[in-house]
Amino acid sequence: MASATNQSSNARFLDASEEPNQVLLPIRGYAKEPLLPLEEAIKPIDDQLDDLDIMVDTAKRNSKKPADGLTSDESAAIHLYTVQWEEPNVSLYTKLNSILRSKRREPLKPWFRYLKLVLTALFKLPSLKATVWRGVRGNLTDQYDDDIVWWGFSSCTESMRVIEQFVGKSGVRTLFTIECTSGKAIRAHSHYNEENEILLLPGTYFRVVDKWSRAKDLYMIPPRPFLDPPFASATSDTSIATATATPVKENIAISKAEGLPSTAATVSSIKPK
Repeated sequence: MASATNQSSNARFLDASEEPNQVLLPIRGYAKEPLLPLEEAIKPIDDQLDDLDIMVDTAKRNSKKPADGLTSDESAAIHLYTVQWEEPNVSLYTKLNSILRSKRREPLKPWFRYLKLVLTALFKLPSLKATVWRGVRGNLTDQYDDDIVWWGFSSCTESMRVIEQFVGKSGVRTLFTIECTSGKAIRAHSHYNEENEILLLPGTYFRVVDKWSRAKDLYMIPPRPFLDPPFASATSDTSIATATATPVKENIAISKAEGLPSTAATVSSIKPK
């Protein structure tokens, strides 16, 4: 039987290499779904994940006194996203992000009700303006020459120490340093609140402003929305809008180093166009 691991769920912080290097169709249609309790919202995907009912029960029990003005179901929807199954590759976030990054939009339809709930929750959270970090093992610099869209939910952290812990201090690594305007701080709703996770929403568009090598084997990339808002009154400060709206670009930069010293980071700016 699958269960939530007690260890840090760092896999979702390191999956930037899974992002497709092309523009996909916008993420649309889910906003028309009704806003349902979590137990109802996940019914269409129940056959895609083992022990989903157990994970939902865990999320609901941990979300009885939600922060940030969210309902219990909204907070639990975020909590459920962060939970790592015993095997990371069968976790909800792994499955959902894989589908969000697919060229085909049809497989996303069973997820619409859950997306409606979790994105409604995330849009209610204040947008964070801060420098955040994301990392991956391997060299991705060749994939980031100009503009890029991250189609999945992107897990980031404000702490260089956390990224150092996740990507290690040796071997080829790529770091993204992002001065975001639209991050969502989900610590109060996460199964792993010690990680202080900052979540970037699907369809976030970046412009690469720089990439460089500060030392051996560590590359740094300081990185228009393609996601409909979940409800009509969602404000533009989330940096997420319809595909027909004026795109919001976020800048990203890249570097390389042997270790992961604090001096390796250079902050780039993110300015709406």
